Amino acid sequence: MSVVAFLVAVFLVRAALGAFFQAPGASGPLLVPAFGMDWTQFGTLVGLFWLPGLVLAFPLGLAARRLGDRTGVLLGLGLLVAGGLVSAAGTLLLLHAGRLLMGTGTVLVILLLTKMMQDRFQGADLFPAMSVYVVGWPIGIAAAQAMLPGLALSAGWQAPFLVASAAGVAALLALAAASRPAARASAPMPAGGRLSRREFGLMCLAGACWAAINGTYMVLVTFAPLLLVERGLGVAEAGHAASLMSWVNLLAVPLGAVLARRARMVWPMVAVCIPLAAALAVALTLAGTAWSAAILAAHGVLYALPITVFAALPAMAVPPERRAQGLGVYFVWFYAGCTGFPPLAGRLADATGGAAAPVLLAAGLLVVALALFLAFRRVVRR
Repeated sequence: MSVVAFLVAVFLVRAALGAFFQAPGASGPLLVPAFGMDWTQFGTLVGLFWLPGLVLAFPLGLAARRLGDRTGVLLGLGLLVAGGLVSAAGTLLLLHAGRLLMGTGTVLVILLLTKMMQDRFQGADLFPAMSVYVVGWPIGIAAAQAMLPGLALSAGWQAPFLVASAAGVAALLALAAASRPAARASAPMPAGGRLSRREFGLMCLAGACWAAINGTYMVLVTFAPLLLVERGLGVAEAGHAASLMSWVNLLAVPLGAVLARRARMVWPMVAVCIPLAAALAVALTLAGTAWSAAILAAHGVLYALPITVFAALPAMAVPPERRAQGLGVYFVWFYAGCTGFPPLAGRLADATGGAAAPVLLAAGLLVVALALFLAFRRVVRR
């Protein structure tokens, strides 16, 4: 398969995932009153996107060799499309059922696409390749933030779910065309035995770190627009301001990947960018709306610069012959955080009567991620 075509397809898949995840957030101001939700219930709906991963990530990691990476990703995309259509059917029960169906597709796509990337790209080439993998997700969310709230206002809360399904179909076709099925005659890789205790621990640290990093982003893209609406901005205007946090990834993620190829730059980049990004999240709760767009854009740059470093941690922890098993452990932690953080953010919003507390939670998660990254580095260096 062509490397360029494959990376374009990977970008489209990740962008479609972003659109699926952000569909409730894009329609939130309409969805919440339509079904009489409080913010805890809304956060739970957002978190359902990740719930199936808690149950499926580890067994899928063990079964990945039999299922096949390409087949699993395409199947996952099909489930995502079906989930988007079910969610838009118009009842609260189907909304939740569709969200769970999307979540089942998501765990297949994320686990097996991550494995495809880390098997195909090695060494210093992993960072620029992973920048394509990483950047598709926030760009999909940014496009959803910028365009879908207005579409929801004019066409109904179902519109973001239908648009996400259309994006999923396009991504499925692109990946099917850009990748070829593995030859049946090829010899399988050796099983490689079980994970060692050290490898298991490293995958736990890497997965928890990635969960905290992604938890920050998911909480902010969901609740920052609501904070801005509380302070007087219109729904579409708040969505555009919040989308800047994601659009800057187009430049910041590739730049960070280039810097990460130089080993001496990795730690300074993480140590400077992550605390500053956390500080800007706190500043968003204190500053006036005139500063909101600039704060969110600056936060997005600082958050995105070291993101490929965090994304590459699994490849540093486990060799290829045990990577599927390792990713099963890794994604249990990831999905636990992604399932739990949005409802926790919603509960904080209900308890405090506003969206500022979830934004502060996002800042705190960055501090947690930095501590976990430091622990990972210490274990690797032993």
